[in-house]
Amino acid sequence: MNQRIRVAAVVAFGLSLGIALSPADAASCGSDADCAGFGKCSSGKCGACGSDSDCNVGKCSSGKCGACGSDSDCRGGRCSSGRCSNATN
Repeated sequence: MNQRIRVAAVVAFGLSLGIALSPADAASCGSDADCAGFGKCSSGKCGACGSDSDCNVGKCSSGKCGACGSDSDCRGGRCSSGRCSNATN
């Protein structure tokens, strides 16, 4: 019985941590300020961009943040196949 409680506690902790650390683009938004640099708010979701300055990670391409030409575009991530490894969308 104690092992089941421990497993349930670990699972609950993991889920709550995952929710707390989820990227802003997974959250709903009402304005650009809700997106905290993860693009602009569009149709209630963060991640849309109109220019590179809308993105914390990568460059704006086709209305989405995270495009890159080199690792330096990714602010700590790696550029692979034109996308930053640390891009959220």
